[in-house]
Amino acid sequence: MNSRELERYLRDSFRQGEEIRAEKKAETVACCREVMSRYGDCREEERTGFWQFLSDVFRFEGFLTFSLQAGVLFLICIQLGIIEDVMHYVPAFTPLFALAVMPTLLRSQFYKMGEMEAVTRASGAEIILAKLILAGAVNLIGITVVLGLAMYRQQSGEGTGQIILYGLVPYLVCMTTILRLIRLRRKERLPVCAVATTGYCLVWGISATKMPQVYETSAVGVWMILFIAFAGFFGREIRLIIEKKREGKLYGIIG
Repeated sequence: MNSRELERYLRDSFRQGEEIRAEKKAETVACCREVMSRYGDCREEERTGFWQFLSDVFRFEGFLTFSLQAGVLFLICIQLGIIEDVMHYVPAFTPLFALAVMPTLLRSQFYKMGEMEAVTRASGAEIILAKLILAGAVNLIGITVVLGLAMYRQQSGEGTGQIILYGLVPYLVCMTTILRLIRLRRKERLPVCAVATTGYCLVWGISATKMPQVYETSAVGVWMILFIAFAGFFGREIRLIIEKKREGKLYGIIG
């Protein structure tokens, strides 16, 4: 057998193999379709609505979220009953509610399940958004109780707007920082978020002791500017989460 005959033989053999593989593939596909039509339900599964998904997240995460927030609220109420300048120390306490949110938001990273969460039918952004709604509702109740207790300790309606600003600005700062770290940082987000939030608490606590002029009436304008700025930053992060949810994408980077 010369080289031309060998080449022709090999070419015919490869072609025959391609035909056989194509026939086997078509046969396999036909068998699978037959099995599915006989034993399976080929109808497209209806997607779970967001509010149903939120209800499922509530059943799974609700106990942990409520327990942490209740513990933080209890500790804050004890401290507010002891200290004198209640209004000055409110900014040091409300970030603790943001700190209590982190175990819920970053549970997948703690258990190293970020990749598994990313490939579920619910996008990672949808999971984050549902957890934020759940934690935000609980935080709103806790912060309202803290501000109400602070106003009661003041024994006066004066400074009500100031107390609200003192409570909301630090909370928005912490929540914005946590969301940005989730979105931009690949690794070690949990300890970095914890350190950042704890640092904010210490900074606000030190300012209450060392810089009381920050809490005078003349500084209300500065607090208003901070509130508007960080409310805008926080709203931007929420908008990004909603956009990622619509696109079915993950919010943040898989660590």
